[in-house]
Amino acid sequence: MRRAQVIAAGLALAMYWTAGAQSGPPPLAVSATYRCLWWSEAQMENFDPNSPPPKKTEVVIKKWEYSDPVGVPHPDVVDLVVEIKNGATSPASQVLVEISGQWRVGPLTAERKASWGPRMPLKTWKVDEIAPGQTASARIPIDLASRMSELRAKRAWPWTFRASLIVRSEGSEKAPISREFSLPIQPGD
Repeated sequence: MRRAQVIAAGLALAMYWTAGAQSGPPPLAVSATYRCLWWSEAQMENFDPNSPPPKKTEVVIKKWEYSDPVGVPHPDVVDLVVEIKNGATSPASQVLVEISGQWRVGPLTAERKASWGPRMPLKTWKVDEIAPGQTASARIPIDLASRMSELRAKRAWPWTFRASLIVRSEGSEKAPISREFSLPIQPGD
């Protein structure tokens, strides 16, 4: 008799978890990349730095680095491209995305002395609905050149830019999704 009660309790608990999982908001996958326009490999053949062609190829960069004036992307502005994918079989509605940015700044000659500054709001983005299997995306420009110029007068450098995202379904009691995406910024030699 006791074994039957344990099995019945287990089945009731499994049914409770399944019902709870179905009533919650659909699963969302959050990703972000840093992208910029740069020269394609074909454009770099016979490249004239005194008369460069327009940058037409979008590339994803994992770091900003001024080590090669042509071959390694180091643009003035990068776009933070945020993507929210609905992996469920039902629509995700009233999705709210809060995006903030933060700089890690320190002396140009001593990265180890760099520290994180305050978070600054970049964008609040509301998506009414994301259909099953679909992705919603947003672009936020990050002006690296202006920040470098501002810090140069202080002999400082922006060693890293970090975007923080908080994604929630409006009105949901579920914990929001929180992610961070960093872009290291290396000066030239």
